[in-house]
Amino acid sequence: MKLDDLIYRDEYKSHSYVGNINIMKISTSAEEIDRETLFVVIKSIKFDVRQIINYVLNLKPAAILCDDDIEISSEDVPILTCENTRTILPYLYSRIYRIDYKKTRFIGITGTNGKTTSATMLEHILKALGKKTGFIGTGRICINGRKINGISYSMTTPDPKYLYSVIREMQNEECEYIVMEVSSHALFFDKVLPIRFDVAAFTNLSDEHLDFHKNTEDYYNAKLKLFSRCDIGIFNLDDEYAKRAYSTSDCKKIGFAIHSPADVYASDIVERGLLGTEYTFIGGKQKTRVALHIGGVYNVYNSLVALSAAESLGIETTVAAKALNSLEYIDGRLEIIRDRITVIIDYAHTEKAYENLLNFLNSTKISRQKLITVFGCGGDRDKTKRAKIASVCERFSDYVIVTTDNSRSESSLDIIRDILRGFSATDKRCVITSREAAIRKAILSANDGDIVAIVGKGHERYSIDRRGIVAFDERSIIKKALAQRGQDNEDSSGYSPHT
Repeated sequence: MKLDDLIYRDEYKSHSYVGNINIMKISTSAEEIDRETLFVVIKSIKFDVRQIINYVLNLKPAAILCDDDIEISSEDVPILTCENTRTILPYLYSRIYRIDYKKTRFIGITGTNGKTTSATMLEHILKALGKKTGFIGTGRICINGRKINGISYSMTTPDPKYLYSVIREMQNEECEYIVMEVSSHALFFDKVLPIRFDVAAFTNLSDEHLDFHKNTEDYYNAKLKLFSRCDIGIFNLDDEYAKRAYSTSDCKKIGFAIHSPADVYASDIVERGLLGTEYTFIGGKQKTRVALHIGGVYNVYNSLVALSAAESLGIETTVAAKALNSLEYIDGRLEIIRDRITVIIDYAHTEKAYENLLNFLNSTKISRQKLITVFGCGGDRDKTKRAKIASVCERFSDYVIVTTDNSRSESSLDIIRDILRGFSATDKRCVITSREAAIRKAILSANDGDIVAIVGKGHERYSIDRRGIVAFDERSIIKKALAQRGQDNEDSSGYSPHT
């Protein structure tokens, strides 16, 4: 591809004409440079990029693109400058992969909690109706239901290099729709800038990623960017921040709610515990009964996102609801394993997500049942939420086992110390640093009928610590512990399965 086709002349400055240079690859990594590479200098919050410039020049890439406040001089390598390479980079990848935005309808979902569930519900509706659909979300990228990411992929919205290659692959397989989770980091760094979303949704917002964003308002403003690049916006009017976005956004707007006046809302909600939730979806003159297999009122909100988005895409609500009713479960989101006890696997990461999950599980308990919660907090992430999550776990659980969860470069013991500051008492909790041992302890010590919630890793089949990424699947640990429990309790009587 000629450089003129990759970066337009009004997007950069150069001392000489460089449009005929042949570019075969874009890279932000010095390790990937060859003579046909456009090297893009991205400013880093971790180190001074000027330190690598001489090394890059010696590799003689086809050209270098950098911010106009970085001084680079070379007689051998053409130097291009622009105001902000982060803003240009997604366009470069979009062009080199020749993305056709008229070919595919894009749906973006943002918010603190519920992105994955809402997006998965919409993906399920589209697939059930025979639509070729791509999915880009937390830890999972799928084309027509076929997962294409590796086990270690953990991002919500990929970096541009991977994101636009994935979109190209989805278009090669004729996906009519691409459902995306759009993170605040992706919006802050303009990763999705070339994409015009047909539909975008705002689930809710609570304190999160404050290790990255200056404050909650900064976090909110990053989310708000999505609604400047969409045709239809869908907003949760029961959430303070989403309601603000509804009032200020210029796109066509749809509000959904349970408690507030809205364009779309749920009424006549019937909770059936872990068996699911039923309600009537009302939008305009449409009334449709929805029977979710996934419990919790917070999942009613997620389904309102999916159904509102489907309706915005021209799908009749009764048809979309019928498709959604066939969704049995979502991997790692209130995932239920039933045995003599009930084991729940969930990906909750925020104080609010823990409260939603554990309050719901606590409400499903019947006589003498106990809720045992196993959790830890990730390293290199917002430290302020650790004690807050512990407080929530203590409030809604009968017993809590504190353990590890993706400690990354931090000491797992330091993370646990931060967590323990949130407990007001010591008699309802213990610490088991091995997550495998913690899960086994919870399952083997539970009484028949109890609920064991294993929270934090959800869909993940790996663990991250100072060694790097290590395979770790909670399901296999749970299966073995349940098998051992079954052997230990073969002669037990009086068991009544939890429903």
